[in-house]
Amino acid sequence: MKKTKSRNIFLNCVLHYCPLFFLETGLVWVLAGAIVEGNRLIGTAVDTLFAGGAIEYGVFFTTLLLLTAAGFAAAFLKSVSASLFGIKSQTLYKKLVAEKLYRLEFRYFDDNGSAAVINKMNSDIAEADALLGENLSFICDEAVEVLTYAVFVAQTSRKLLFIMCLLYPLVLWMSERVVRKLTSLKKVFRQKSDKITEIAQDCMSGILVLRSFGAEQYFGGKLSSAADELVENEEKRTRISNNAILVRRILGWLPNILCAVYAYVLVCRGDISLGGLLTFILILGRFVDAFVGLPFDLVEAREHWVCIRRVEELLHGKDEESGSYRPQMPVHNSKTAIAFEQVSFHYTPQTPVLKNLSFTIPAGSTVAFVGGSGEGKSTIFRILCGFYRPCEGVYLLYDRDFNVWDTEAAREQIALVSQNVFLFPDTIRANVAYADTGAGEEEIIQACRNAGIHDFIMNLPDQYDTQVGERGILLSGGERQRISIARAFLKNAPILLMDEPTSAVDLETEKIIQEAMERLAEGRTCVIIAHRLSTVQHADTIFVLKDGAIAESGTHETLMRQNGIYTSMYGREEF
Repeated sequence: MKKTKSRNIFLNCVLHYCPLFFLETGLVWVLAGAIVEGNRLIGTAVDTLFAGGAIEYGVFFTTLLLLTAAGFAAAFLKSVSASLFGIKSQTLYKKLVAEKLYRLEFRYFDDNGSAAVINKMNSDIAEADALLGENLSFICDEAVEVLTYAVFVAQTSRKLLFIMCLLYPLVLWMSERVVRKLTSLKKVFRQKSDKITEIAQDCMSGILVLRSFGAEQYFGGKLSSAADELVENEEKRTRISNNAILVRRILGWLPNILCAVYAYVLVCRGDISLGGLLTFILILGRFVDAFVGLPFDLVEAREHWVCIRRVEELLHGKDEESGSYRPQMPVHNSKTAIAFEQVSFHYTPQTPVLKNLSFTIPAGSTVAFVGGSGEGKSTIFRILCGFYRPCEGVYLLYDRDFNVWDTEAAREQIALVSQNVFLFPDTIRANVAYADTGAGEEEIIQACRNAGIHDFIMNLPDQYDTQVGERGILLSGGERQRISIARAFLKNAPILLMDEPTSAVDLETEKIIQEAMERLAEGRTCVIIAHRLSTVQHADTIFVLKDGAIAESGTHETLMRQNGIYTSMYGREEF
């Protein structure tokens, strides 16, 4: 689907299916017209009877039957068109939101909490559904009915219409007061809902830490406090909504009473016939319901709009940058796999992370980045994967500026094995196959053999169909790590990024994983983030980072002879 160019994507979805909306509007007009003409026919018949005239019952009942049939047909078709409009526009909007989620730049997820994103995808989208599915239809119906019935009232008595119009400023004033308060409270409600979701998510993600440190009461207090604030906000909103319902009913009764009394006076004066009064009374209820209901349905629409604006913030988030270059032949034959030229980067301008960083990684070599916490090692990996772009300088991938690469094609050149393994709540087979969704069974099995996990899988009751649980919780840390290595084998990318994959496993598992990593590294360019210097002594080049710049570089032996930062770090390790 082409990316929409409309500034307001929600309105673009509405306009996309506006023929259905206009059809619904036309059918509402037909229905209202049929009701007016049917009641007018009855009123005329009453006047004829009271005047002592004769009614042609065949014509009367035939006409009434045709008007009734037209009304029923219009009502049915209106319901169908309204449903189609709601379903199609809702589906389009949800599809655009889902597609946007995968295009958003990585910074969006760093800047916005996952709880807020989840609520936008669930609760706020549900509010958009309510507006498209019901609220817009009600507004359309009432607007058409008001105009249609107003024409009838004007034809009956312009004075009656004038009285109705005198009351309308009161209706608008009351609805505007309500909408200001409700809109403000709706914004607060969404913010507090985000907070509750965030706390609940933290509790579930950190349940082991929470319980091991006995922090249940602390988090329970936070959740209870946030819930109390939400309840207090909703109590205010409910009070205002209930008052609005009461005001709406009073405003509905008032025109009914005033207009009915005035119409009776007009009958007594002979300005309106008895049949005309009957017709007017039958139409008046519908007219007043639409007349008073329209502003309050607009209030409800503006409440929904608060949530739609939150979704629009997501939809207007910046897309991940991407060039168009896709190599037509293997590019890993290049002598240089990766190069940084005077690269600087900051998450916030006040805090630079990388400063004029330059290095070259020859194809097929193994390099490691070491240094203390916060020196920029993980940021380098994020830039290598294209999650962030350099603020200054150039990042070259196989001799081409990363900015000209198609981002998907660039990532096809890179496989990542991290210490923080993420597995989807699916089968082992599916989790391995995410690296290549077109891979066959034999390819998946061979990747698992290479990762040293195949025998373990075959001893499981469901073998490759075994469910791993949320985030792979049903497997041990070493088993999860070997599945991630199997994914890297299946991807078969020429560049391998390794974020100390053996840092959180026991010695026996570490040996198995290390052997699998050595097989995986054969013939590939390997870039390693090292937390234990003993694991990178074999690297062709070790870069020592200090304050976001390369302070030292060389082989293990060269750096040890320099007796500098690396030697000091190495001496602090326990073997």
